[in-house]
Amino acid sequence: MMPDPAPITSLSWAEIGKLLHHMWYYFALIIAFGALTLTSMAIIPSLISTNALPKSYNLLRFSIFVTGLGFLALALVVLGSIIDMAELLDKIYDRYWI
Repeated sequence: MMPDPAPITSLSWAEIGKLLHHMWYYFALIIAFGALTLTSMAIIPSLISTNALPKSYNLLRFSIFVTGLGFLALALVVLGSIIDMAELLDKIYDRYWI
C-alpha cells in the first residue's frame, strides 16, 4: 500500500499559489505570441494583398513578429520557472502517476 500524501502547510499553499500564477502568466504569454504571429504572418499580408492596407504596413510586420518572439522567449523563461516550482509536488505527494 502506498503512503499517504504529506499535509499541505501554509508555506506549501503559498508556493502552490505562486505556481498557479506562473501557469496563468505562461498561458497569457503563449496566447499573445500566437496572436502576434498570426497577425504578422497571415492577417497583415492578406490585407496588403487585397489592398485593404497600404504596402507601407509591410514594415510593421517585422516589428510585430519580433515582439511575438520576445513573448515566446519570456514564455520559455516562465515555463522554466514552472518546472522548477513543480518540485513542490514531490514534497507533497511522492509519486506523479496515481
